Amino acid sequence: MWILGLVAGCIDPRLAMDVPVVAGGADAADLTTSDGGTVLIEEATVTFGDLRLEQPAVTVASVLRALSPIQAAYAHPGHDYPGDVAGELLGTFTVDLLAEDAELGDAACYEGDYATGRVSLAGIAALVAGTYTNAAGDSRPFRFEVTADQDIVAIPFETTMSLADPPEAVSLRFDLAAALAYVDWTAPDTDGDGTLTIADADYDNTVRFGIVATPSWSLAVVR
Repeated sequence: MWILGLVAGCIDPRLAMDVPVVAGGADAADLTTSDGGTVLIEEATVTFGDLRLEQPAVTVASVLRALSPIQAAYAHPGHDYPGDVAGELLGTFTVDLLAEDAELGDAACYEGDYATGRVSLAGIAALVAGTYTNAAGDSRPFRFEVTADQDIVAIPFETTMSLADPPEAVSLRFDLAAALAYVDWTAPDTDGDGTLTIADADYDNTVRFGIVATPSWSLAVVR
């Protein structure tokens, strides 16, 4: 740990800026399934907290290279340190994925390079409801209310922020099509209540997986 402390002591204080954060979902409310059916999304929200934006990861090898007068290769698998949090917007937010982008507030961000982001899920993380219609024209309503208690980590966010060229905003998006791509819409309504829900075993696994999968979430700067 003395290595990281020594390097940190040599770094000049970073300049800070406030960057607006907007969040939203996919534009389309209709999805096509692999069996030739359609999914009409009538209601869709996600709830998350504490957006954090992280610098590139610091590795033991990179620190040793920076300190050594001899540029040698160091390999130390399993001892990489995650990048520091360089921007954050704290709070809990519920976003209507079918509405216009929501303005969440201003994230306090430092100048410099970024690599990843994360958000925290707790309680009801998503609500998605609508109607599935198969290729034969038979329809079934669905209502998925998904709870989760975990962080969505390593959301790609490779960018550089500078006061000389500040971004207009940071955009956080949730991709409904990606999240529901794992669902087998032909799976049965096992509890027989007439609506597909996560109480039906097959849907609990696949819908939940899509909600918490990192590829369902994305971050980008708006310029």
